[in-house]
Amino acid sequence: MHSEGPTMPFAVTLPSQPAGHRRRPKAPATVVLVALAALVLAMGLAGAPAAAADWTGTWDTRWLGGGARLYLRQDGDQVTGRYSAYSGRLEGAVDGNTLTGTWTAPKGSGSFEFILADDGQSFVGRFGKNQWWSGARIQPDHDRNLRALQATPAETLRTFLVAAEAVQNGRLEYQDDLIALLLFPDGAEVNHVRELGPLALLMDQFTVDPDIFDAERPEGDQSVVTLTRYDGRTLDLRFERLGQQWFMVAPSADDVRTMLDSILEESEGKRVAGAAGADMTTPRGTMETFLDAIRAGPATQEVAISTLDLSEMPPVIRDREALLVAEYLNEVLARISEVIFQVIPNDPRSREPFVYFTHPAGDIVLAPVATSDGVRWKFTPETLRSIRSLYAATENFPPAVRILPYDAHSKAPYFRIRALIASVAPVGLRSVGPLEIWQWVALTAVFIGAALAAFVIGALVVLLARLWRRDAGYRARAHVVWGIRLMAFGAVAYAGMTVLGLPSQFAGVVKTLAVLALILGSIPLEFWLIDRGRAGFSDAGLISARGDILASLLVGVIKVLVISANILLLAEALRIPYGAALAGLGMGGIAIALAARSTLENVISGFILFADRPVDVGEIGRFDGRIGTIEHIGLRATTIRTLERTLVAVPNSEFVNFHLENFTRRDRALMRETFALRSETTPDQLRYILAEIRKLLAAHPRVSTETARARLTGIVDNRFEIEVYAQIEETEWPDFLAAQEDVMLRLADIVEAAGTDFAFPGRTLYLGRDPGVDTDRGGEAGDTVAAWRREGRLPFPNLTAEEIAAIEGSIAYPPEGAPPLSEQAVPERTEAQVPRSRRFWPFSRIRRGRGEG
Repeated sequence: MHSEGPTMPFAVTLPSQPAGHRRRPKAPATVVLVALAALVLAMGLAGAPAAAADWTGTWDTRWLGGGARLYLRQDGDQVTGRYSAYSGRLEGAVDGNTLTGTWTAPKGSGSFEFILADDGQSFVGRFGKNQWWSGARIQPDHDRNLRALQATPAETLRTFLVAAEAVQNGRLEYQDDLIALLLFPDGAEVNHVRELGPLALLMDQFTVDPDIFDAERPEGDQSVVTLTRYDGRTLDLRFERLGQQWFMVAPSADDVRTMLDSILEESEGKRVAGAAGADMTTPRGTMETFLDAIRAGPATQEVAISTLDLSEMPPVIRDREALLVAEYLNEVLARISEVIFQVIPNDPRSREPFVYFTHPAGDIVLAPVATSDGVRWKFTPETLRSIRSLYAATENFPPAVRILPYDAHSKAPYFRIRALIASVAPVGLRSVGPLEIWQWVALTAVFIGAALAAFVIGALVVLLARLWRRDAGYRARAHVVWGIRLMAFGAVAYAGMTVLGLPSQFAGVVKTLAVLALILGSIPLEFWLIDRGRAGFSDAGLISARGDILASLLVGVIKVLVISANILLLAEALRIPYGAALAGLGMGGIAIALAARSTLENVISGFILFADRPVDVGEIGRFDGRIGTIEHIGLRATTIRTLERTLVAVPNSEFVNFHLENFTRRDRALMRETFALRSETTPDQLRYILAEIRKLLAAHPRVSTETARARLTGIVDNRFEIEVYAQIEETEWPDFLAAQEDVMLRLADIVEAAGTDFAFPGRTLYLGRDPGVDTDRGGEAGDTVAAWRREGRLPFPNLTAEEIAAIEGSIAYPPEGAPPLSEQAVPERTEAQVPRSRRFWPFSRIRRGRGEG
């Protein structure tokens, strides 16, 4: 074969990693000094002579696309060897731990170089044009050694079928054993390893009658065993006896190729037996797929589970129970006997269930199942239900004679625990009801341990909270602590349940309780985190009064979404289809909508208040006849702080229908007062008073001149009534009252200066002499009005624009004798009324109704 390789196997497989080849982990920093000391010691011993390499032994070797068992013998520094599968030979010389030399085979030759590992158990090397060749030493009593049974033709056939299946699965170390079972008509074994692949694949297309293995030993030295196929074809295999052992005569390579090509041609577009990959179109394919997958390790567990009909297994436990059932099935199959796949039917047209094993405790049956990918053969639900009973019934099964070794104990924790109990206290394996004694004890211990863990973790949470707060008396929120305890209980219970191997009826209950505890415990913790997040934004000044409304509404909506998400999470954990869960939420939503219509109205009204924003938090107004300050707008109700300092909670659905009068958003405050003068007041005094009031309103700096007016509105009960209407340039209620007070005091001065007085609201019986009105001042007022009349400056019905411009803002405010406003005490505003410097970010650019940016 020249330098392309020593030879090629009949089954192409990826080579395994050479034994002893492992990636070294990085040394931690704490052992650097120790490493340096070891290096110094190694340098000191470097001059010592190394132990001579020993190449003698049997090696399992691999190269790219092939492999063979290599037999080496060392004599001094010379090594000779052979790999019988390809009639190849090696010759080389040893130099330290390096072996160099040449290899020869019927179709090629070349050089090689092997380097032995320090432990002498493996080597790596190259041959030809830089192709790799590695090997691992096989000990004489190695557990991978094949036990060849050749006392009868049936035993030889069985050994061949088992060994061929192993080689097809990549265990190339059995190629030599496989070839040793064959007799070749030409008397040579040269290149016949290439013929093993087609021969094994051809034999996979046929079925072996199980009765053959119980047949008597033939009397002659030759025998024929006939294999049949579901389409009527037959394959005759000849056997010959040499001494006390029987060998199979290898069929002609041309005959094998011709028959195999014929079968493959008829099966064009269909899957043939023995093809690579998962095959579940026949009972044989399903059995082979299951055993190859379950014994390959965790990476292919899903493939093994796919061969089980889980239609009757509760979804809540399917993820764990399916794998456990698969482990049970694997153990039972291993106890029964070594599986010979060719005794299992491979007719893809058959729909008759195949019974592989039967027992009073249960049967192992494969049956066709209609799937979206067509008909697939699977282990029946009845098999899965009885597999535990079969496992217990076959526990003392007599060991089967095996050709290949197999570790009967699964690597799953449950089987390890059970094996330990069987060796220490076998009484613990007795069944009490649906569980064994040790499972009852362990289940009780799991729940007690979960409860203890929950309270210990809860206490640690409280302790950490006090240390964080630096307050020994701090009391953590009870609902948060209990939520963490529930989560701890659920986690411990779930972890314990996974290793106990509980039956489905118990596993479903325990898992449901554990998952419920985890989810119910997580909800208070999630709510607390949401509240802490909102508080953090608020403390950082990122939420304004308007943003607080949205924050409150969003917090409520997020909590509702959290509950919905947890319901879906529970559905996922319990394997409830999302469609059913969402339908349940939809039906539940309809029921809630019908039963809690007012609550939904409040929620919707809360969003209307936010979108329409007739009021904001901290604003003052009159709400359905009640004056107060908005303190909170929540998902259900709006809270108002009244003037009596009481809190009134009004449902949002009612609040949006109120007649809302917002005092905070007004740009001015209205002063509208009506007062009466005594009936003795003369017309000129009235003119004087009206004129001076108009001047007062025009001159006052806190009064808007646009709408200010003073009018004689009528004579009621012999009294002159005057209405003063003015817009005060103040938005805050205390400031408005102060400005209004100043205007009314000045108005009283005007009435007094006019020589008249305010009318009393009722009848007065004077016992003394009535002093009457001040005639002197009344005369002065009359003279003033007469002067206005003579000069054409009588201010009726209004002042002239020149007069208003001349006196506008001329009155000192605060009045003469009062300290400046900057030195006067200003009423403190509530925290809700103080505008924040930063607002909740989504609304930082929305202008407020009072003209603020």
